[in-house]
Amino acid sequence: MSDEVSGYPGAPPGWYPDPAGGSGERWWDGYAWTEATVQAEPPPVAPPVSASAPAPPPPPAWSQPPDLSSVPTPWQAGYPPWTPPRPSAVDLVTREAAIAPRARLAAGFFGVYFLVALVNLQLNRAQLKVQGNQIRAAYDAAQNGKPAPSFSTPSTADPLGLLVGLLAIVALIVALIWQYRAASSARALGFTATHSPGWGVGCWFVPIVNLWMPYQAIRDCLPPGDPHRPLVLRWWLVALGAEVLTVSASFAAFFSSSVALGISLPAALFGLGVIATAPRVVVAVSTTHRIALDRPGQG
Repeated sequence: MSDEVSGYPGAPPGWYPDPAGGSGERWWDGYAWTEATVQAEPPPVAPPVSASAPAPPPPPAWSQPPDLSSVPTPWQAGYPPWTPPRPSAVDLVTREAAIAPRARLAAGFFGVYFLVALVNLQLNRAQLKVQGNQIRAAYDAAQNGKPAPSFSTPSTADPLGLLVGLLAIVALIVALIWQYRAASSARALGFTATHSPGWGVGCWFVPIVNLWMPYQAIRDCLPPGDPHRPLVLRWWLVALGAEVLTVSASFAAFFSSSVALGISLPAALFGLGVIATAPRVVVAVSTTHRIALDRPGQG
């Protein structure tokens, strides 16, 4: 429904037959159908046509909204009705696609971060056990009204852990930039969203709400009914599991090396799950946005 002469992504503004099926006409503002409608007047009685009168020309191709009922799309039933994208959609999707390869690496890196943290936990279990004994002794002294004993803190400096931590910060920045661009693209493409692009990024840093709002923000980068939405849910569950289990194993290491090891094993499996699912989420969102721009009638 493009019009290269007028510059509009669809037909020029005007009254066209109501695509909702009404008997009147509806106003098309050049980008979307408005609420303004007029009822059709009964057609006048046509005068008899002489045999020599030429047949009227057919209506232009853009005078009717495109019929997408038979056009296959990659989305399941429930995909929103066709609406022209905003003029900025092409630029936003292009900017999102530019950072998508780095975002794939950044998203998968968090699984690596969990695995490295668990390995370091086992390598430093002796030092952590000493610190746990000191904490227990200080607690017992406080309960019995005795002065807290002095302790020497063993060194647990780990250059590898420091390097991985710095890389995790860089990966987080890249992933959040991609998320903001993806959410902005989805809004320009007409997808419904629970949160704004800015709040979708900010909610990661708000306690409690960051247990579910980031999932909603990334899920809404895909249209309702998209078959990749369950993939986003699987990624979110394994990411939460990896974080909760890794933190639990870290606390357990102060008091029991065997318990810490028992928690670390499933935590490592969840970390591998993050590596397997997170890059696929980035690919699914970016691919869906490129396809949405190329849907028939949106040229």
